[in-house]
Amino acid sequence: MVRIITETTCDVSLEILNEWNVETLPMFVTLDGAEYRDQYDISPVDFFDMLEKTEGLPTTTQITPNRYEAIMKDVKDKKEEALFLVFSSGLSGSYQSCLVAQQMVDYEGIRVVDTKAACGGQGLIVYEIQKRAAQGLSLAELTEAAEWMSTHIEHLVMVENLEMLRRGGRISGVAAFMGGVMNIKPLIHMVDGKLLPFAKVKGQRKALKHLILEMEKRGKDLEQQKIFITHAANPKGAQMLADELKEMLGLSNIFITEMGATIGSHTGRGAVTLYFFSEAP
Repeated sequence: MVRIITETTCDVSLEILNEWNVETLPMFVTLDGAEYRDQYDISPVDFFDMLEKTEGLPTTTQITPNRYEAIMKDVKDKKEEALFLVFSSGLSGSYQSCLVAQQMVDYEGIRVVDTKAACGGQGLIVYEIQKRAAQGLSLAELTEAAEWMSTHIEHLVMVENLEMLRRGGRISGVAAFMGGVMNIKPLIHMVDGKLLPFAKVKGQRKALKHLILEMEKRGKDLEQQKIFITHAANPKGAQMLADELKEMLGLSNIFITEMGATIGSHTGRGAVTLYFFSEAP
């Protein structure tokens, strides 16, 4: 079977990834001078608790070529095959690092795909590809499927907490204060692998319903798909979105995951995110 390898930016727990037989490379997050391996050294809950107690801004570090190279050498030495499903090149240099490693190892049994995805979007692609790998699809077939998914994955994001956007310089302190007072929720989507705002809605429930209406516009064959929801220490918001999906669109094939430290460094606590394909894969 083809080995499937990804990063912790997919925001699926290590336990579940292990059940899926997916190998994972951790991203690194630095907070208050201490460095942590996302998911391995710091859980999502612990990260957001620590984040609220510090004024410092967390920083994230892309995966270096030598870390990808070590796994690729193992694949080559064992004469196996592997598909790397990599965090969006529009958000990190990890994809370039992976390509450098691939050139260094120079082995035809390795393929690298820029998922153009993050968080649960990357997780959804990983889910679909590992399922096909378990069914015995070839490396070429899996690569083709992953490349198709990377151009059809949809990301819809509600940011609950404007504070991280302020601390990251995305909005002014006044805007963050007014947003908090007015309960404004920025809505974000992914365009060409990069996150961009597309709307602002007042109140969490209205914002989540807006995401579903947007999903209905962008997605076909939704009832045939697995839907991913990822939340940043906001399980109630995630469940509210799942309930609304069932009520508004009759969708129930939903998988909820927790956002880790890497993506959470940019959204802050409270974000709720929705992932699907523009048509069934």
